Amino acid sequence: MANQLPDTGATRTTLRILAAVLLVAGLALSIVGGISFVRSATSESMDAGSGFSAILLLAAGGFCVVFGLGALSAGTLGAQSRYVAGETMPTLKQSAAYLTDGEGLLGVGRTVDDAAPGTGGAAAVSGPYCRSCGTRNDQEARFCDRCGASLA
Repeated sequence: MANQLPDTGATRTTLRILAAVLLVAGLALSIVGGISFVRSATSESMDAGSGFSAILLLAAGGFCVVFGLGALSAGTLGAQSRYVAGETMPTLKQSAAYLTDGEGLLGVGRTVDDAAPGTGGAAAVSGPYCRSCGTRNDQEARFCDRCGASLA
C-alpha cells in the first residue's frame, strides 16, 4: 500500500527557516529595546517618547520570539509525534495485555497465541520484520507490535 500522505518536506523546511529568522529578529529587537529602555530610564531628562518606543521594541521582540517558537514547533511536529508514539506505544501495549489477561483491547496488546489451524502453533503473520527488534508484524502494521518502533 503506497503512502497517501502529502509530501510536507518543503513546508517543514519553510517553517524552520521562518522560525530561525523570527527568533533572531526577536532577540535583536529585545536587546535593542532593553538597552534603549534602560538608557531612557536612567537618563535625567526622561523623554516620554523614547521610553514608549523602547517598550514597543521590547514588545515587538517578544512577539517575534513567540511566533518563532510556534513556527519551530510546527516545523518539527512530525518528529515530535513519532517520538511520542515510540515512547508511549510499548507501555500502552503492555498495559492492554496486562489488563485483559493477554486478550488485548481492540487488538492492542494481544499476547494469546493466535495460531491459524494447521500451522503447528506458528502465528499466521506475513508482514514486515521490525528493524529494531526483529519481530514479524501484520501486513498493514505501521508500528511494531513488540517494541512500538515505526515500520516505515
